[in-house]
Amino acid sequence: MTKLLRCLSAGLIALSALSSVNADGSDIVELSPIRVIAGDSLTDRGGPMSGFTTGAVDLYQMQAVQETSALVPNLFVASSETRGFGDTIVLRGMGNTLFFSPAGVSQYIDDVPSGDVFTYSSELLSGNALTVHRGGMGSFFGRNGPAGVIEIQSQKPGAEQRIELSAEAGSFDKRAFRANISGPIAGSDLSHSLTVFHNERDGYMNNVTLGRDTDTREAQGAQYNLFFSPGNQWGGRVKLVTESIDDGSQRLSSLFSPDPFVVGSNLEGETQIDRNQVSVHLDRQFDWGVFKSITAYQDWELNPSTVDLDLSPDPISTSRIRQDQSLLTQEFRFESTDNSSALAWRAGLFYQDKETAGDTTRVFPAPPFFPVFTEDTVFAIDEKEIAAFAHASFAVTDTFILDGGVRIQETDASIDRTKVSPVGAATVVDSFSDTYSSADAGFEFVLSDHFSFVGRTASSFKPSGYSAFTDLPNLAGFTDESAWSNELGFAFAAADGTFKARVTAFDIAIDDYQLERSVPNATDYIVINADEVSSEGIEAEVVWQPVPSFVLEGSFGANDVTFDRHSDPFTAANLSGLEVPFTPKYTMRGSARYRFDNGLFLQGTFRSIGETFFDEPNSALFRQGSYEVYDAQVGFQTERFTIVVYGENLGDEQYYSFINPQIFAGTPGDPEAFGVRLDLRY
Repeated sequence: MTKLLRCLSAGLIALSALSSVNADGSDIVELSPIRVIAGDSLTDRGGPMSGFTTGAVDLYQMQAVQETSALVPNLFVASSETRGFGDTIVLRGMGNTLFFSPAGVSQYIDDVPSGDVFTYSSELLSGNALTVHRGGMGSFFGRNGPAGVIEIQSQKPGAEQRIELSAEAGSFDKRAFRANISGPIAGSDLSHSLTVFHNERDGYMNNVTLGRDTDTREAQGAQYNLFFSPGNQWGGRVKLVTESIDDGSQRLSSLFSPDPFVVGSNLEGETQIDRNQVSVHLDRQFDWGVFKSITAYQDWELNPSTVDLDLSPDPISTSRIRQDQSLLTQEFRFESTDNSSALAWRAGLFYQDKETAGDTTRVFPAPPFFPVFTEDTVFAIDEKEIAAFAHASFAVTDTFILDGGVRIQETDASIDRTKVSPVGAATVVDSFSDTYSSADAGFEFVLSDHFSFVGRTASSFKPSGYSAFTDLPNLAGFTDESAWSNELGFAFAAADGTFKARVTAFDIAIDDYQLERSVPNATDYIVINADEVSSEGIEAEVVWQPVPSFVLEGSFGANDVTFDRHSDPFTAANLSGLEVPFTPKYTMRGSARYRFDNGLFLQGTFRSIGETFFDEPNSALFRQGSYEVYDAQVGFQTERFTIVVYGENLGDEQYYSFINPQIFAGTPGDPEAFGVRLDLRY
């Protein structure tokens, strides 16, 4: 806290931003080029406290979803630094397992849902708006969001042609370039936008065995949108996305290493990912509202990911993974558009066909029977889902609003898996079909023009599924997870708009909590279920803007996520009362920003993550203590250009963003870095 006070008192100040309250009551903070906004008018009415003023992604120098820890209270991303593969995204204690469970926090980009967490986009493109909806979102979106939804919207073309160019250079020979052109197409009713990007840097990790830095990073991609109006109140968009990743080794080092950025692996390692997407969006305006159809096909391919599991100079244990996921989705959505009506509503149908296939080769030492033990696992997991969802909000009076919604979903899944090893072949073939439902209800009581009291209750679910890395059919399948959450809170806004605050308290009871772990004395890796887990906490967010040129903002979320009833399924050890892994005790962030009349601006930010365990027994070895990261920017902005000098992780705080108990290794967070960025606008 002393460091924070020193940081703020030193005047770490920021890029221009203006907090305001829309006429519909939603809170917005906007900072170009990437901004975070509150939810839309429907989700802001009544109980779902999804957005509030959460700062800006560019303010915190976040360039990927994997970097958004603490962007809102109790949001945490455990990143293994492999562009999402093996990551967990947790919100209020609910999330996904590393490889096989469904997402707890779903992602939407331009109304298109993503697949499993490992397929989430690794780039937050310039001009995008990002919304974090907290709580069960099953009745709001086609893709189920049992813990919440990260929603990203691209900037649409304006009435005039616009060109934006960005170039960046920094520490570790970082080089980045981004270009965007958007606007109407001359001589037609069409408009379009094209964004291309490329970024790369040298490695952070010093491999003393190979004599070089091996965790280099390189990515390039493009996004194209074509907007058209066929007439008769119809509008449309065709969107194409492509991304290619050419990375070096995974950023892993031994927990016993005196320097987390030094490794002795004999295998360099690599991560190659290709991501492609095509979507067609149609909408039609009616007197009662709007109809939307969103059709999308996405393909994600990892080929390959190679890792030295023993992290030593000797060829002892390695992993080579090839995996792909194809996702076909169709969403039909019906929404009201009359903001003057007391009734606002949304309903829809959603279909999803997801196919995940993998081919993994793992090598282990196995004396005295084999010098090495090689396993080849080939699997296909198919999942089909159809869902109906609906939500409505009704203003009973000018000061009292009720809302509620339901979701019904049918899920069919199957697995076909074969493992070949020196002891023979093992096959697992199984399937299931089940129907799930969830509901939510909330209220908002407006006590005055400046103060409102809100509440919400919701049920949610994560469907059953399959793990591919086990020979035993009874261990391959895992059970569905269900939760019931309650929250109460209040929001305050000063009459002159200079101060706003929101405080929320929540309590969540979770049954059959999904966890992923290895099986003792075996090479199996599976998803298990903890009988009962509780998550309770509080969230506070404030923005203070005493003058238009100066803004202070911050948030704090405390989260106690514990096993109420859980025993180790293999050792029978009682784990009740211990903390659930991948759930920090708290998250905190803050910023100060100031803009001078001449265009000069200064800003400073910090984020802090509380104590986090990465295994069920809460072992000291697999514990990351609390840590704080400070960033700062100094820049100059005119109508045509912006130049920024920035520093990241000032003070070079050392911490692990992910710990792997199976191989006693961790992923050290980004080290201290500096750079300069130039943005041009025409």
